[in-house]
Amino acid sequence: MESESLPDASLTLLTGATGALGQEVLCQWLENQPVQARLLVLARGKGKGGAKKRIDTILHKRFSGPALAHARQQVTVLNGDMSEARLGLEARLYQEVVERTAQVIHCAAAVRFDQPIEEARQSNLEGTRQVLQLAKAARRAGQAGRLDYVSTAYIAGKRQGVIYEGDYSHNKGFHNSYEQSKYEAEGLVRQAQNEIPIAVYRPSIIIGNSRTGETSNFKAFYWPVRAFAMGQLRFLPGVSSCQIDLVPVDYVAAGITYLARQEQAIGGCYHLTCGRDNLIALSQIVEAAADFFKMKPSRFVHPAFLKLLTGWPGRHLLEQRLVKTLKLGAPYFPYFATKMEYDTQQAQAILQPQGISAPHVSDFFDNLFRYCLETNWGKQTQPAPDKQTECTEADPKLVGSIPL
Repeated sequence: MESESLPDASLTLLTGATGALGQEVLCQWLENQPVQARLLVLARGKGKGGAKKRIDTILHKRFSGPALAHARQQVTVLNGDMSEARLGLEARLYQEVVERTAQVIHCAAAVRFDQPIEEARQSNLEGTRQVLQLAKAARRAGQAGRLDYVSTAYIAGKRQGVIYEGDYSHNKGFHNSYEQSKYEAEGLVRQAQNEIPIAVYRPSIIIGNSRTGETSNFKAFYWPVRAFAMGQLRFLPGVSSCQIDLVPVDYVAAGITYLARQEQAIGGCYHLTCGRDNLIALSQIVEAAADFFKMKPSRFVHPAFLKLLTGWPGRHLLEQRLVKTLKLGAPYFPYFATKMEYDTQQAQAILQPQGISAPHVSDFFDNLFRYCLETNWGKQTQPAPDKQTECTEADPKLVGSIPL
């Protein structure tokens, strides 16, 4: 419900539930919590009932029958804005939230690489500041005030080599405003670790569900795949040997929802990445796409050169449509020539004994590509009935098949 009255219980507040990761966190939380547990979801919506409608649409996609009724009973939707004072809530309601919130799972972020830094900070830095204020106030009001904060592995910016879960400070710079604003936001979170219980999670490049291929975000990894599959590029940006860290959304959500229930996770930082043994070369991704889409593999061109072609040289040498395609993809170019690996020892020590591990992306490429075709690269909200085919199973240890 979208309401100004809250359940009389200790509550978990979830932000970002309408995002690609937040949707999966919302559903897995509901699947793995007792029926009596209650979840507050902060979402933005136009007009009365707009936020509730957005969340109800997500629940309808995942649940039906009695399970849907239980999910609706467990969820209370708040129409607000995390970047505003009091999360955009009326003062009385905000105080109720403070007094009843035992835990905050903060997934919300503006995952855009082309924003001016001040705009990125408004969402990612100021939003985190508001959530921290809420958690601290809840602690003062007698609640646990725990914060489970979703950062990103890419706060490492332009660093190279192996990045460990305890690593944070560096002066190597950043590829874009998203990385910088998330780095600054994690800094705020770290400063508060002596005041409230905190756990930090750092995903890498999040892709679709490993079992169904489903995603609501067709950027980053999907941009070059789409451009290649549609014949828009005869060459691709990247270094063929570059090792890419890709993780399915269901694994990341399973890691968050499990760790968020563990006292032992407090005080830690966890890389929810594919792991150093699970990296895949850019050339292997292109080979898999070429095989699926029945295309001839494209050649690679170093991203630095293609970046030049988005400017005046490209306007003189290339067709206008091709220059436009390159400009759309330019924010992602740095990720196709990285030299970083993310160590996952702390995350694996807790998750692997529970059977929660990241499957290798090569095991479910077909599921990802099939969903892209069935939804026309996200232009259709659901796969077309006449194009639906049963997706193959990925790793049997996959998170969706185990009780958490």
